[in-house]
Amino acid sequence: MFRLLLPFVLLQFYGLVFAADLAQREWKDVSGKVLAKGEFVSLMDGDVCIMTPEGTGKTIPFEKLSAEDQKFAQNNGEDLSNIKGVLPKPEEIGTQKPSERQTPPTSVLPVSIPQSPILSALQLTQQNSDLEIIGNDVITEAEDGNEARGDIQVKVKDEKEKYAGQKRVVMFDFESLWDAELPTDYGGIMSNMFWMKLNREKGFIIPESMIDVRNICETYKIKPNPATPLEKMKEYVTKTFNADIGIWGKIERVNKEVMEIYDFWLKVVDFSVDPPKIIYEVNQVRTEAVAEVTGIYVRAAVEKLYNKQARTAAEKMEMETNWAKNPNLMEGGDFEKVSNKIPVGWENRCAQHREPIGRLVKRVEDPDKQGNHFLRTEFDAGIAEGFGLMYYSKPFPIEETATYRIDYRIRKSKGVKAIVFIKCYDTMDTMFKPTAEALKEGFTDKLGQQTREVYRSQQNHWDMDHPNEWVQHSQEFTPRHTKYSPKFGRVMIFSYYTAGSVDYDDFVLKKVKNANQEELRTKVKRHSLDTKVTLQEMEENERRGLEATKEVQRERK
Repeated sequence: MFRLLLPFVLLQFYGLVFAADLAQREWKDVSGKVLAKGEFVSLMDGDVCIMTPEGTGKTIPFEKLSAEDQKFAQNNGEDLSNIKGVLPKPEEIGTQKPSERQTPPTSVLPVSIPQSPILSALQLTQQNSDLEIIGNDVITEAEDGNEARGDIQVKVKDEKEKYAGQKRVVMFDFESLWDAELPTDYGGIMSNMFWMKLNREKGFIIPESMIDVRNICETYKIKPNPATPLEKMKEYVTKTFNADIGIWGKIERVNKEVMEIYDFWLKVVDFSVDPPKIIYEVNQVRTEAVAEVTGIYVRAAVEKLYNKQARTAAEKMEMETNWAKNPNLMEGGDFEKVSNKIPVGWENRCAQHREPIGRLVKRVEDPDKQGNHFLRTEFDAGIAEGFGLMYYSKPFPIEETATYRIDYRIRKSKGVKAIVFIKCYDTMDTMFKPTAEALKEGFTDKLGQQTREVYRSQQNHWDMDHPNEWVQHSQEFTPRHTKYSPKFGRVMIFSYYTAGSVDYDDFVLKKVKNANQEELRTKVKRHSLDTKVTLQEMEENERRGLEATKEVQRERK
């Protein structure tokens, strides 16, 4: 979090940096008696929380500890005696009663300095602290009066340089009155969506999680909506959250009985300039499907936020050159070749029940263009209103962080809803043996690896302006995942909602931009966008837990 949650960030920072020095500390009382042994975790509500060698949690009353151990706990588990400054008193940290509300700490640095969460955390030193930033240097005054730069100060400087120029963005839950009593919570889904997109794209400093934002909004009764004046929003964004840019809005279902039609508001405003700069704004646009919110408006807002539309002429030329010269990764996208009556490059079965090709999905000769063929999907109300109709292409190779463009023609009857997915997969080991069909279809290999979908791009085709007429569609996408690495993809066409037909032709999918090698090199794996804990940290914690268990077992013997 930016400023209100920085004590927790600071605690986490120290816990990560100095974990090796904290283990197995003997915690003593004023007489020197050992009260407990273990690793410092936190100081909360008057108790020191530690992790014992057995891997269990334990608390020790702060007041019972020796002065040395009290100071160690106050310093978040590190000896900071080389830094001259005033530390919080015991009653100011860790001993606050649950009923007392904490007030936001006051920054001692100019607000104009770009800050990272760690840099902001170290501002929590009191107003008379000697920790300060002069120009690009972080300095402290040592006990002997000389300027010294310790490990923490170097870390602060490194973080300041790393995040220099990056603005801080806070996204609020969208107002959503229609589902206030429902478990769907579209308002929360919208803010989560922006958080995940910015967390994936990088380039901005964002909250640790949306839970942090919600807790603060609940505490301070902050409920922004499109009618909230910009002056009030500026106060929320810049003062309460110490941020630069705010994202908020509203989503309401027009008819509570109809799941697809919504009114949508969205505001993205930069309050770091005067007057505030409106980066993106839509006011009560009516959509015919909730997917339009993400497919049109959220995408446009993110592109404006990152100024993606301002590609250089050289970048555009490179991408168009690649589009012209690179091979089509989709085999049989024109549906001109067949093998045993199955379109080359496509599966031999379709729909949820894996029906053979020929009835629901079939290759059709174009009556308007001699020698041309296209793919037709045709279905009744039972299928359209039930599972819908899906059909997959064969796999094609994909590189993580490379940019691709898919282009195709589509024609559909009125009322039918059609979606074209590009699903990307990674492979992983499995104890199950692959079936002959799975081997034949290319979804697994003889080593027994299975696939997992790790990324998807979605193109929605609802009620188009000209039903029953061909429409050309083009879309770019960049496959990524926090833990896995997309290695191959498939196109899935899907139709539902009402009886009718959808035709497809001339699928072309090409790489238009090479993989981002720097992003791949610096990738830190974690399970998902919802967690900041890395796989390496989890493996290390598991290793330490096993070692502690073995040590206990050895002592018992």
